[in-house]
Amino acid sequence: MLQVWIRVSLFLISWLSVIFLPNKKELFVKYLPVCLFSSLTVMCEIFYFTTHKLWTVKGGQKNQTHTAFLLLFGPYIVLTIWFFYLSKGKFLLYALINLVADLIYAFPIIALFKKLNVFQIKVKSINFFLLIFADALLNFGFQKVIEKISLKNNNFSNS
Repeated sequence: MLQVWIRVSLFLISWLSVIFLPNKKELFVKYLPVCLFSSLTVMCEIFYFTTHKLWTVKGGQKNQTHTAFLLLFGPYIVLTIWFFYLSKGKFLLYALINLVADLIYAFPIIALFKKLNVFQIKVKSINFFLLIFADALLNFGFQKVIEKISLKNNNFSNS
């Protein structure tokens, strides 16, 4: 029961934090492509981890699916928007924010989730950290490409 409460709380709290974002509509429109891209990336990683039994959730496949959904469409998407908003397109700031957040997630939070039986990851914390930090850097590159394409389209339509 505690595990369900933790999962649902993470989902709800992350979406409640959106209240504090300025210009919500513009931010969601601006960062929707990178959110979808990063969600797809993480879904592929979850599929790989599940297939190779590197990620397990107490309660079987149903609970594993619920957990993946709640984490992916809760904190993961919302934090992606927050991190891009806070970094304002500056790579070093974005990398620093993600470095700190990913270190906190990969070490103490994952350890806490294991202890509370929220889920188990059978990958060393350092390797998990490197994976999620690489995801963050990939997301930044993707967002820059999207911004460049968007800028070209705006310039083309204004001509």
